[in-house]
Amino acid sequence: SEVGLGTQRWGSRDFNAPDAALCHKLLDRAVLEYGVNLIDTAEQYPIPSDRSRPEGSTESIIGSWLAKDKARRSKVVLASKITGGRNINARSIEADLQGSLRRLGTDYLDVYLLHWPARYTPQSNWGQSLEYKREVESASRGRASFDEIA
Repeated sequence: SEVGLGTQRWGSRDFNAPDAALCHKLLDRAVLEYGVNLIDTAEQYPIPSDRSRPEGSTESIIGSWLAKDKARRSKVVLASKITGGRNINARSIEADLQGSLRRLGTDYLDVYLLHWPARYTPQSNWGQSLEYKREVESASRGRASFDEIA
């Protein structure tokens, strides 16, 4: 679809965050009524989270909506993200992916992204050049290589 449905604050501790019932209504309207097929989420959502609404809750809300009708999964493109951080490696990617699949109640994701790499990444919006500098990356010893996490 030309637009996607973002879910960052779904089920969060914000005073005005949508609860699971409202999130299901939003999914009904967007996907079933208007044909939106991209659902964007992440293992770390909702933001902000707390003990009663821990990270991963947003994926569980989406998973419970998908479970209402097994045909729904084929109607959507599910995109989720691993949070990233200093411990990102092949093992943590696989473990976090399995957690997302379990919460979403599916056996595959259409798109799986690394939210924040724990490495040097050129980003113009943080005042850096978009030019990649290998010498800066090579100074990040002890971290998984791009080949390992790709």
